[in-house]
Amino acid sequence: MKKIIPVLICFALLLSISFSSTVFAASNETEPNDTMANANTISSGSIIKGKISTFSDVDFYRMSIMYSGTRVITLSDIPSGCDYGLYLYDAKGNLISYSTASGNADESITKSMEVQEQYYICVRNSSGYSSSSDYTLSVKATGSVTTPVLPYHGGDAYEYNDTLELASDFYGSLEATISPLGDIDWYKFSITQTSTQKIKLYSPSSDLSYKFQICSADGKSISSVTDECTLTLSPGKYYIKVYGIDSSSVLNYRLNMTTV
Repeated sequence: MKKIIPVLICFALLLSISFSSTVFAASNETEPNDTMANANTISSGSIIKGKISTFSDVDFYRMSIMYSGTRVITLSDIPSGCDYGLYLYDAKGNLISYSTASGNADESITKSMEVQEQYYICVRNSSGYSSSSDYTLSVKATGSVTTPVLPYHGGDAYEYNDTLELASDFYGSLEATISPLGDIDWYKFSITQTSTQKIKLYSPSSDLSYKFQICSADGKSISSVTDECTLTLSPGKYYIKVYGIDSSSVLNYRLNMTTV
């Protein structure tokens, strides 16, 4: 029995370490992200490695808030000989906070953020740049966060994507629901080279009336159809908006996109 107790204590400590610490693997910045329209996505707990590779390079990141509370945004590992600044904008592009320490000292912004709001983080240089050395950008939630009271959406794995700002990633095929009545689903995708895409919406049953729109990066409608469309798209970011005209269902609709 005496031998078992130390083993149990060690096991309990290991469990405590496993569940109390969350380790996030770093991801890499992807270009182009020089404007808010083509900003990379970042969220609480994210760690991103990026580069200011030319004097005019600017890196934007989009952050959608699902839980209100305080976030700490940190810019570290600024290359030697470089001076980078950290800037925070609201969804309308208004500058709301910034950090501009001298030299390559770490930058940090602490901000209380509201649920279902969108923010933009910008990294830009005051002097110097490096095409070989990464900076590190991280976002952490501090203190307590408030869980929002969100509407029921029938267990749809892509919710809550009811606005363009909260659009879910679309990789060519998915199943989701329009539920409850009035639900709207937004998806985003990118085109890397000019190509013709066939996009088709399969309604869950013949008596349900669903439509979808293809929208440009600024949310303006390019095409609005009920079942399918074929479009030639230039490189850039696009959105798909799926909605019911006067109906909803807990049955899944299917959305597919193929290159033709």
